[in-house]
Amino acid sequence: MPVEVPSLAQGYIWFANGIIGAVMAGWMICIILLARGPFLEGRLHAWNTIAIPLASWFLIDTAFSIAHGVWGNVLLNTATGLMFGIPLLLSRRHFIAKR
Repeated sequence: MPVEVPSLAQGYIWFANGIIGAVMAGWMICIILLARGPFLEGRLHAWNTIAIPLASWFLIDTAFSIAHGVWGNVLLNTATGLMFGIPLLLSRRHFIAKR
């Protein structure tokens, strides 16, 4: 159900969404740089540097979404978590073998 937002709050909402977008872009650039370098080389710290923040994001964001009843975001998080998590988990043995 749409909610009417006072015009004074709309500027802040646009600002907050811009900040969130910038954080997400920065996070993805970091993941790309890790994936194209240390991750491909099989360095365990690169795997951990991707896996630990991904799991932390998923747990925290999804818990807040469930607590606030934002089920669409729970579904989006689940799809995103599976899209990144499954290949990441399947790659883990490559890093263990390199130790």
